[in-house]
Formats: sequence, C-alpha cells, structure tokens
Amino acid sequence: MSPFLAAYNREAFETAAQDYNKLYRSEAFGKRTPVEEVYSMELIEAFQTEYSLPVTAAVEGCSELLDLAVERNSIVVETTLGTIKDRLTSARGLSHEAVEAFVRTFSLTHRRSWEEPPPGFEPKDIYPWRFSRRLSYVTRPLLVFGKQNTDKVLFAVGALRVGIAYLLDKIEQGHFSQDFFKSKHMRRYIGKVNNQKGHAFAQAVSAEMRKTGWSTRVEVQMTELGGPAQLGDLDVLAWKANGEIQVIECKRLQFARTIGEAASVCKRFRGEAKDELAKHVRRTDWIRGNPASLRHVVGFIPDAGGIDHRLVTNVPVPMTYLTSLPIQADKIGPLKSDL
Repeated sequence: MSPFLAAYNREAFETAAQDYNKLYRSEAFGKRTPVEEVYSMELIEAFQTEYSLPVTAAVEGCSELLDLAVERNSIVVETTLGTIKDRLTSARGLSHEAVEAFVRTFSLTHRRSWEEPPPGFEPKDIYPWRFSRRLSYVTRPLLVFGKQNTDKVLFAVGALRVGIAYLLDKIEQGHFSQDFFKSKHMRRYIGKVNNQKGHAFAQAVSAEMRKTGWSTRVEVQMTELGGPAQLGDLDVLAWKANGEIQVIECKRLQFARTIGEAASVCKRFRGEAKDELAKHVRRTDWIRGNPASLRHVVGFIPDAGGIDHRLVTNVPVPMTYLTSLPIQADKIGPLKSDL
C-alpha cells in the first residue's frame, strides 16, 4: 500500500499544482443554464425514478437553502424542518411530493445508536471507514433531528453545494456501484454509462498507441481470429511492421482509497481461476500459440516471441506492486509514453 499511495499522491499533487492558477481566476456569473442542457435526459429520468425527485427540483431546493444562508449571513445554518418545507413550497413552487422527496434524498437523520442502520440500509452504509456509503454526509448534507416541522435542521453552505453536485457528478460519471441504488432504472443507467466509458477508454488507448507509431484495432473478437467464443475479445490489438504485437486489456477502474478497496481490486486481478486477469492471460496465450491467426488483421504472421501483452488502466492500481502475478508489474497501470 505504501508505494501505491505514494505514487498516487504524487500524481494527484502534480495535477493539482498544474491547475492551481484556476483558483484565482475572476469569472463573472452568466445566465443560469437549464438542467436539460447540463445533463442527459437518460440521467434526468433515472434520477427521478430513483429518488422520486426531478433534478430541477433538487437544484431549486439547493438554491433556496443557499438563499436562506445569505439571509442569515451565516455559512452554517440552523433552522427547522418546517421552515425548509415552507420555503421550498412558497419561494420555489415545489409540490408537496417534491419537497418530501428533496428532504428524504439529502437528509442524514438522527438515530439513537450510530451503529444501527435505519430500515432499508445495511451496516456498510454507515461504517465511517468505508467510502461511497449511502448514508454519507457528503451526499446527505442536511442534518435532520426529527420528523416534526419544529425539529432542528443544520446545514453548511459548502457541504450543501458540494454534496448535491457530487451526487449528480458521480451518477453522470458512473462512479457509484449499481448497488448504491434501489431502482432498476438507475442501475441500468449506471451499467450503460460504465459500458460506454469502457469502450471510450479503449478507443483513447488505441489513439495514444497510434501517436507513437502503432497500428491498432479495438474490440477484436477472438472468434474472428479462430479462437473459442468464451475467450471474449481483445480490447486493443496493436502492431508494428517490424513484427511487434501488443495485446492490450483496458480497464477503467476507480482508485482504491482504502486497504479494503485495494484488496478487492487485487482479488479481481490475481490471474487465478476465472478472474479478469486470467481471462486476459488466456487470450494472450492462445494468440502466442496461434500466431498465424493474426495475419488477416496485421498483414503478417508474427513470431510468437514478439507478442507481448499489457493491462492498461485509467488510474494507478495496487496490482503494480504485486510480484505474484502472471504478468510483469511494469506492464500494469496507466499507459506509458515509451511503448
């Protein structure tokens, strides 16, 4: 974990340093952009199905609470549940159903014992050492101390702005797992987003390879090469006229932020049984044993010794620091410019 986190933190620091000047730009606020121009209709429909709340109502509700903070001249606001509901109805025109859905979606409610999750939730939703919890303060920035209109509510301006934007952004990017959500509609949307971004990542890897002199094809079915269907496809097949071949598996992953998450990623890529790395290794081994299968794609029959393989990821991964895998450590991780 130590070299893995050190490498990640170094990269994150360098990226932040390059963008540091953006913190000091003076930008005038322009006309408010309609939600429909910011998010796709697929996301808007999935969000409403999941939370029974239109995205527009979520944005309006957040805006009204920010107005309340301005009126109170405070970055931390103490108010009541009734006050919030009244303002969202009278000032923003939200229906009773939309107001209830807004409160339900963005509230972290008081419970007698912190280690007892409320009905419908699991212990993993409250354990503070886990990320992407369904009962996280990040996505539920309203602290509600009861169900009556007279009960206290606390919220911080920064947390409110970040929380709602974070939820929408992570949904749009497909960064939450499907089990974060309850509705089939939202789970299908997350699956579709990840599938599309996975394809786009393979295309991006292919484009980068072409910049360094490689010819490439993406998503080459093993059956096209004469291999068995259960071997699936090659994300990127790259070659050079000198006979070099690269069989590339592309994986768009989330950064592992804890030891548990790192262990989970490593478990998926041990090169054992039917895990994701083993599938890639079997595809590569089949191609090395049948080099003539590549002739109609690359235009020549390569020497088996010139066929190499890589596991290319979008973020640094802990497998890079393992020594027990059936692939060299320097062949795992983000694409390098020296290929």
